[in-house]
Amino acid sequence: MDFELTEEQRLIVETVRSFVEAELYPHEDLVESLDDVPDELAASIQRTAIDAGLYAPNMPEELGGGGLDAVALTLVEREL
Repeated sequence: MDFELTEEQRLIVETVRSFVEAELYPHEDLVESLDDVPDELAASIQRTAIDAGLYAPNMPEELGGGGLDAVALTLVEREL
C-alpha cells in the first residue's frame, strides 16, 4: 500500500500553506490583541480564500465548494 501524497495532494498542501503564510500570519498580532477578527479583514480573507479555491473545501463543487475528498480535506485542515 502506497501512503505517499499524490501530486494533487501535494499541491493542495502547498497552496494552503502559502495562503496561511500570506493571508493569515500577517494579521495574527492584530487578531490576538483584539480577540476578534474585524469584519473587513474577515471579508478580505474570505474573498482571497474563494479566489484560491479554498473556501468551503468540504462542500460539493456544484454547490460552490472545493469538492475535496476526506484525505484532501484533512490535509487542508492540518495546514490551517
